[in-house]
Amino acid sequence: MSRFARAMTRANRVLAETLSDGLATYRHANGETVEGVPYELDLSFEVYREGDQLPSYVKAIEVPVSLVPKHQRGDEIVIDGKTWEVLSTLTDDGDFRQLEIG
Repeated sequence: MSRFARAMTRANRVLAETLSDGLATYRHANGETVEGVPYELDLSFEVYREGDQLPSYVKAIEVPVSLVPKHQRGDEIVIDGKTWEVLSTLTDDGDFRQLEIG
């Protein structure tokens, strides 16, 4: 791993820990669990779907790709005792992934 890549990994970790809304538990559909995942929750994320002229609003959560490298529809995210189901991917820049939840 290059020096720049290591620096970016550290920077992303610090940003996620500092700016997150808290820590969640990510449960894969196969039963594998990842605890202590920093997240940002947005209960009114604006999306434009292909063919729609008006935006719709969905619930979204952003998690670091380094902690949750694989995901699929049906995975669960537990935040303060509330369980959210992963519905789809909204954005993924390789460092952070924003998922539609319901």
